[in-house]
Amino acid sequence: MVYSLPNEVFLLLEDAFNHDRTKAQMFAKAIEDSIQAIETQAEQHISDKKETLRSDPYNELHTELTTKEFVRAEINELRAEIRSEMNELRTEIHGEINKLRAEINDVRMDVSTLRSELKQNSLLLKIQIGLIIFGLTLFNPAFVKLVELIMK
Repeated sequence: MVYSLPNEVFLLLEDAFNHDRTKAQMFAKAIEDSIQAIETQAEQHISDKKETLRSDPYNELHTELTTKEFVRAEINELRAEIRSEMNELRTEIHGEINKLRAEINDVRMDVSTLRSELKQNSLLLKIQIGLIIFGLTLFNPAFVKLVELIMK
C-alpha cells in the first residue's frame, strides 16, 4: 500500500526548507519511502509470525501424534508378543495335559490288571482253603472214626 504524506505535513516541510519545494518533495519522498519500507518489513514480520503461530501448534500436534503412534505401535507389538507367548504356553499346557491323560490311562490299566489278578488270587485262595479244610477234615482221626461208625 502506497503511503503519501498529508498536505499539511508537506506544507510544514516546505516552510522548514524556506519554501524550497524540490527539497521538500525530496524529503517527503524519503519519508514516504521510509514509511513504506517500515510497512513492508512490518507486513513481512507479521507474515512470519503468522506462519510461526500456525506451524507451532501443527508441530506440537505432529509431535504428539507421532508419540501416540509410537506408543500405539509399541502396545501392538507387546500385544503380539503376549499373544505369541500365550499360544506357546497353551501348546505346552495341552501337551502336558495329554501326557497326564496318557499316564492316567496307564494307571487305570494297571488298576484293572491288579483287580483281575486279585480276583484270580482270591479264587485260588478260596480253593486252597477249601482243600485244606477238606484235607484236614478227611485226615482228622476223629473224623475218620466218625466215618467208620457211620459206615458200619
